[in-house]
Amino acid sequence: MDAFILQQYDEWLADHMEEIVEQYPSQVVAIHEGHIIYTGESEEDVYRWIRKKALTPMPLVFRVPRPEDLNVIL
Repeated sequence: MDAFILQQYDEWLADHMEEIVEQYPSQVVAIHEGHIIYTGESEEDVYRWIRKKALTPMPLVFRVPRPEDLNVIL
């Protein structure tokens, strides 16, 4: 993945992580062009959906921590 795109995802996450943790704890999310485009219970489900859509650039996919997990990390 292009370094510029990774930087954009990083900046977007920094601005939105708290609301994502509140809305989607323990879920897997896909972020594309500044929007959460899909959520699921497993990485497999999310990647299957992404493959069907053939999105470019590749969305950022990750499992959202629970609020209590985030507090431990920070």
